[in-house]
Amino acid sequence: MYGECIKDRVTVVFSTMLTDDHSVVIGKVFVLEFKEGHRASTTAPHVLFSHREPPLGLKDISDAMGNNIGYVPFGLFPCHTSASGDNAINLIHTFQDYLHYHIKCSETYVHTHIWAKTSDLKVLNSACPDAEKKEMKIITGKTFSSY
Repeated sequence: MYGECIKDRVTVVFSTMLTDDHSVVIGKVFVLEFKEGHRASTTAPHVLFSHREPPLGLKDISDAMGNNIGYVPFGLFPCHTSASGDNAINLIHTFQDYLHYHIKCSETYVHTHIWAKTSDLKVLNSACPDAEKKEMKIITGKTFSSY
C-alpha cells in the first residue's frame, strides 16, 4: 500500500499480486464496478485499475514493478478524510483482502457453473446413440451401413 498526501486529496495505491490471467480479468471487472459506483454517487472515492503499469507516482519505485501486479489507486478527498469520513479511512486498509476474497469467490462461482454444465453435457452425450456409420454384413455377404 502506497500513500501520497497532497493539499486537496490523499491518493492511496494498492499493489496486489494477481496469480493468473483469470484473476486479472475478474479483478478488472470488480474494480470497474467500483468505478461505476462513483458515477452513481458523487461522494464515492475515485478508483482506477491498471495491470503491470504502475501509476505515475510509483514509476520510480522498483519494488512496484512486475508481470502479475495490479494497481488500484483510490482518490480520497476532504469529505472522505474529515472527522465525519472516518469510516472510509477505516475501511480502505482492508481493501486488498476484500479484493482477493471476491476474486476467489467469483472464480469458485464460475467453476461450479462450468462443472454443472459439463455434467449436464456428459448425461446428454451418454443418452445419444452413436452417430458413426457401421458396416454390417448379412448372410449372403452383402454389406450395408447403419446409423
